Amino acid sequence: MSNGSQLGSVVTVGQDKPIDREKVCPMLLRLFSSNHRHNPIREFNNSNNGSVPPNEVFMHTWMDCTLRELTTLIKEVNPDARRKGITFEFAIVSPDRSSPRYLLREIGSTQNGQRGLDDSKTLQQCKFEPGDFIDVAIINPGGRRFPSGPTSGREIGGDRFHGRLRSPVR
Repeated sequence: MSNGSQLGSVVTVGQDKPIDREKVCPMLLRLFSSNHRHNPIREFNNSNNGSVPPNEVFMHTWMDCTLRELTTLIKEVNPDARRKGITFEFAIVSPDRSSPRYLLREIGSTQNGQRGLDDSKTLQQCKFEPGDFIDVAIINPGGRRFPSGPTSGREIGGDRFHGRLRSPVR
């Protein structure tokens, strides 16, 4: 990799089927935000009666909603996120299909006052499924992003059942 090159996000942009927002009912989107980093994946587990991080925003939207549209909605409810240069790093938090854990998968980023490659990515293109969560790290200009857990990979897991599905030892 050459010096100064940038890593692209994992999601590729393809063609979506157009959604008629006048005829199609929107879905409920549960979005969580945190300053400087993503919420720790362990906060999405079911160890405390299905608790989730406290900074939740409910939004009604469609699968063709773009990351730029989500950025605009976040800025409507969070005045601190309106400053120029703020970066929004988006991730999908979804259940792991092969284990009782949640996974966090980064899908792209947007920035106030600047157009970017990820602005037009839709939830559908990012393989969002109803029931998944969106987690957003809101990063100040010049601010540092702290890792969200013990690993620094793009997918981070946590036991969403907190060990309750394990068979008892006999």
